[in-house]
Amino acid sequence: MAEVIEFDGLKVEVRRQSTHELFIALQPPDALPYIVAPLDKKPEEIVEFVKYWLEPIRELRADMLKRFEKSKSLKCHYQTGDVAFLFGRPFMLRVFPIATTRGKKKASRGRANVQATIRPETSVIDLFLLKAGDFDQGRFAFLAMAKPIFTRNVKSLVQQCMERVFPEARIPQSIQIRPLRGDWVTIDAAKDTVWVSEGLIPYPPECMVYAFLNEMIKLQAPDASEEERLALYEKGLPNWRALKAILADPNNIYSHQ
Repeated sequence: MAEVIEFDGLKVEVRRQSTHELFIALQPPDALPYIVAPLDKKPEEIVEFVKYWLEPIRELRADMLKRFEKSKSLKCHYQTGDVAFLFGRPFMLRVFPIATTRGKKKASRGRANVQATIRPETSVIDLFLLKAGDFDQGRFAFLAMAKPIFTRNVKSLVQQCMERVFPEARIPQSIQIRPLRGDWVTIDAAKDTVWVSEGLIPYPPECMVYAFLNEMIKLQAPDASEEERLALYEKGLPNWRALKAILADPNNIYSHQ
C-alpha cells in the first residue's frame, strides 16, 4: 500500500528507497511535496520529521507558487523560486546577493566568489551571487556545487550496472564532467577517461547509467546482433526503453536548465 501523510489539505506521498536520506521535495509547477524515506524508517519518525520542517516547507511552497504564478515555464533562470534538478531530484533555489567592493562589481571579476549551499532535508539550494538574477553567475554557482556530487555518484552507479553486464570489463578510472555536443557519454579508453555531459546532471541516475551502458555495449560487443544487444540492455537496465525515451524527449522536465 502507498504511504501518505496529510498536512495543509495535501496528501503527500512517501516513497521508500534504498537510501540513508530522509527528505522532502517540491515538484514544480504546483509545489506538490513528496517525501523520500529509507526502507527501515518508522512511520512515526517520518511524521516527526514533517512536523519539524513544516513551517520551512510552507514558506518554500509559497515562494515556488509565487514564481510559477508569473510563468508556468519550467525554464530555470537561477532565481528564487526556480527549480533546478540534480540526479532527478527537484531543488528549489533561493538567491541571495553578496556584498561587493567597488572594485569587484562586475560579474566577470567576481565570478569565482559566487557560491552555493545545499539544504538536503528540504531540497533547497541557496545561491550567493554578486548580482542576484544573473543567469551566468547562478548557473556557475549551481554547477560548481553539483558537479562534485554528480561525479562521486557516477562511478558507483555504473560499476553496479557493469557487474551485471560486463563483469570482466575495466571501467576507466577518470570521470570528467563537461559540456558535450551530441553525446551524453564518451569513453576514451586510451586516456582511461569517461567524459560525461554536464547536461545529464538534472536527470535521474539511471538515465546516466543507460547512456554509459550504451557506449560500453559499442566497445565491448561491437559485433553483437540486434537480439544480443537487446539482451545486454535488459540485463543491465530492465527499464532501459523508458530511460532512452526520457533522454530523447527534448521537452522533458529535466531539459530546462
